[in-house]
Amino acid sequence: MSNMKAYRDAQISLFQSAVSEVVEKHSGNQLLSEGGPAIPVRATTDDPMLEAVANYADAATMDAMPESAAPETLGIVDGAKYCVNLSLKLGEALGKALVSGNQQEIQRYRDQLGQFGGCDPRWAESAVVYANYFVAQGKSIPYRSVKTIADPTIATPLGAKVRLAVVGDWGTGQQAARTVLSQIKDKNPAVVIHLGDVYYSGTQYEYDNYFSAVWSQVFGAAPGVGSPILFSLSGNHDMYSGGQAYYQLLDTIKQPASFFCLQNDNWQFLAMDTGLHDSDPVGLGHTPTFLDPDEAAWVCDKVTGRGNRKTILLSHHQLFSGYEKIGDSPVNQSLRQQLQSVLSKITMWFWGHEHNLVIFDNYEGVYGRCIGHGAFPVGIDEPQVPILPGVPVNAKVQLDKGVSFYRHGFAILDLDGPTAQIAYYEDSSPNTALYQEQIVADGTVTS
Repeated sequence: MSNMKAYRDAQISLFQSAVSEVVEKHSGNQLLSEGGPAIPVRATTDDPMLEAVANYADAATMDAMPESAAPETLGIVDGAKYCVNLSLKLGEALGKALVSGNQQEIQRYRDQLGQFGGCDPRWAESAVVYANYFVAQGKSIPYRSVKTIADPTIATPLGAKVRLAVVGDWGTGQQAARTVLSQIKDKNPAVVIHLGDVYYSGTQYEYDNYFSAVWSQVFGAAPGVGSPILFSLSGNHDMYSGGQAYYQLLDTIKQPASFFCLQNDNWQFLAMDTGLHDSDPVGLGHTPTFLDPDEAAWVCDKVTGRGNRKTILLSHHQLFSGYEKIGDSPVNQSLRQQLQSVLSKITMWFWGHEHNLVIFDNYEGVYGRCIGHGAFPVGIDEPQVPILPGVPVNAKVQLDKGVSFYRHGFAILDLDGPTAQIAYYEDSSPNTALYQEQIVADGTVTS
């Protein structure tokens, strides 16, 4: 079964990126497309090295991993964990030495990388790649504050009658991602909005090969060239590598910042950056993600001064979840507090982050829509999680099962003056909506 596994841990995700890159470069497998570039075939846990990384991360016992014994004296599983552990730790140590500039330490760790014993030599190569990413990760995320971009309202407004596509957690580089983007292309939207996350950690290699190159293959032009217009939000995985590749994409597509306002006379789409401060959104004792305070004030100001426009919020992270607690609550209390004064004025809020399609009835004064089913593989054999008590999930809207994974998909919004039609699609039936709803002129949501 060809799979990817993601972890909400920056170091593990960054190491996955490094190992994946090395595996793909050595495989020689490339995907060709007519008139487009050839790009590497995305490695998955079918590869023993990435399977070992996933097993290592699943165990979550880094300190208990075997260190003293050589891999040839251990079993296959323990030997693989030994090689993962050694590669990750030496890579991190080399990265710290590179940051400090201590040449003796740099050489010492390079010498150790040349003595990997019974481990595949690609583990040593992965450690070097990881070390360089570790250095980049330590730099400040090049976030663009509202203080430096006075009002990031997109210069070219939406027309009165326009089609938008929204897709979340799409940046996997797998065939499912190409299929979904091709289906979006067939819908002929004027605008495509990606809600964030290029896996595993938004490195330049991943952005080049599994975001921009896939877009170019499908549309026959690079992002930012021709139509549709592309916008992309900041997800937690995009920031795990330091965010440099993400912000380079923003310059390419001429998006002013990781947050923006897209509007016409009847609507405004406010995109927010919830990836910047994501330390542990699942709530393992840490603070849930939140907005930069100046950005939060900007959002509230745009909502308050919306005039006759209806407001749709866009973010990577959810305000609330139907299946996992954020801290000790289904609700992200940090985001709720920052936006409390305007939540009742929001018509709808689209987010991703959870790899699912979830339609919520009005909750916390908001019609929430989770559309994180863009491309990340979720196995049909994964345990079913019950709906959290009191959270109004529309249980009739559920993704279908494929052979091994749940289906992927996207949403299409058709704006027509003060009204909007919204359709949610699965990749198995792109011409028949799984669910449809309408926002009428007074802001009422009907299905």
